[in-house]
Amino acid sequence: MRFLGLNTFLYAAIFTLTVVPSASAAENMLSVDKTIIIQFVIFLVGLFLLNTLVFRPLLRVWDRREELTAGKLKEAEKMTQKAEKSIAEYTEKITEARAQAAETRNELRQQGQRESSKMLIAAREAAQAELESAREILQSEVKKIRTDLQGEVESIAVEISDRVLKKGA
Repeated sequence: MRFLGLNTFLYAAIFTLTVVPSASAAENMLSVDKTIIIQFVIFLVGLFLLNTLVFRPLLRVWDRREELTAGKLKEAEKMTQKAEKSIAEYTEKITEARAQAAETRNELRQQGQRESSKMLIAAREAAQAELESAREILQSEVKKIRTDLQGEVESIAVEISDRVLKKGA
C-alpha cells in the first residue's frame, strides 16, 4: 500500500512523456496523430498487466512480510514478558525459601540450645545427687570405722596399760 502514491506518480509521468511533445528535433518523429490513441491503449493495458501481475502481488508479499514480522515481534515481546515474570516469581520463591530456611535453622538452633541446657541441668542434678549419695556413704563408713576403732582403741589402751603396769611392777 505504500507504493500506491509511487504508482500514480509513475503513471502520470509516463503519460505526460508520451502525450506532451518535446521542443527538440524529435518533434517531427513524434507527431500527435491517430496512433497516439493506440499507444495510449497499449500503455493502459501494459499498466494494467504490470499492476495486476507485478505490483499488487509484490505489495501483498511486502504487507504479509510486515504483518509476520510485527506478529513475531509481538510474540517475542510477550515471551520476554512471560520470561521476566517467571524469573521474578522464581526469585521471589527463592527468597521465601531462604527466609524460611533461616527461620527453621534459628528455631532448630534455639531448640538445640534449650535441650542442651536441659541436659546440662539434668546432668548437674544427677552428679549432685551422686555426690550427696557418695558423701552419705562415706560418712556412714567413717562412723562405722570410728566405732570399730573406738572399740579397738579401748582394748589396745587396756592392753598397753597392762603391759606398762607389768613392766613397772
